[in-house]
Amino acid sequence: MPRDDASVKRSTGDAARPPHTHNDVVRVINDTLKGKVAAVFRSLIPAFENTSGEEFYDIVMANSEMLHGCIAIFRRNRQAFRNLLVDARGRPVNDDFVALRCGRSVHDVIAMIVRTHAKRHFKATLGGDPNDPKSRAGAMYKAINEYLIHDWQVQLVPHYAPLPLAKVQEMGPRLLDIREAEILDSIAEAAAAPSPIPSHSPRAASTPDLPQPEQLWWKALRDPEVITVLGERPEAETRELVAALGEVNELVHSDLFNRLRISTNQAAVMMVTAYKLLGRAGFRTQFGIPGKPAVVAAIAQRLDKRAVGPHTDLKLLPQMMEGAFRG
Repeated sequence: MPRDDASVKRSTGDAARPPHTHNDVVRVINDTLKGKVAAVFRSLIPAFENTSGEEFYDIVMANSEMLHGCIAIFRRNRQAFRNLLVDARGRPVNDDFVALRCGRSVHDVIAMIVRTHAKRHFKATLGGDPNDPKSRAGAMYKAINEYLIHDWQVQLVPHYAPLPLAKVQEMGPRLLDIREAEILDSIAEAAAAPSPIPSHSPRAASTPDLPQPEQLWWKALRDPEVITVLGERPEAETRELVAALGEVNELVHSDLFNRLRISTNQAAVMMVTAYKLLGRAGFRTQFGIPGKPAVVAAIAQRLDKRAVGPHTDLKLLPQMMEGAFRG
């Protein structure tokens, strides 16, 4: 495996002294990843024992699940990498935020890996050169690269790619608040669809003939206090909201509404906030039948930690619900 050996020899010489420029650092890290780091992984993963370091690097960097798995292997088998995890004086480094011999920390290197993976994924799925901001891949990378810093984001890269560029630019650092792929998918769907609740001038709404559960939602949405928070809207839009809320599954009622002991008016404000964030399709996916129990449980837990309950002011609920989605 000449390419792998060459990488090892090249990185060994560079690693003997800390690199000074950014380009030197990047080169040393890349050489080490393709050389010594890849060699350790290949010794731990039998399927890759006959693969060169550079080939291993390319295969892993192109696959979110495989890269996530390799990072998990590193976390579980850190001792196997002990000869590489040293500072400029050769002392062992056990903290992810302490500089290694290359001048960067494990945290920095992982962030670099996440960004490299994102570049490759964006190039493959969006097209164009990820280093060229004028291309689709490059524009997306430019908008998001500052926020690609954690190992848990590797599995989210395929879910970042479908997000509209304008949405990524709008969210900025709030992207770091979202760890669930399902929520990113719902945001992408909602952003791609026309706004489900446009603003209109107030107008009177008649009381329609609806099933009992939907009647409760209708009355809540027509309550003056709820209207003060959510705004007035035409009857057709209120009907659309009521239909969506009427599809909320029993788990939402038991694990969210009952757990927090909130009123129908409070539940209406929270659910409409979710609807506005996710769109009709995303809302149905998360809260309809069968829904996403894990997401509902996570939101309920976050709201519970924020002490949301029967005495929470309606005006505070939209912001608190949005915060629960972010984490």
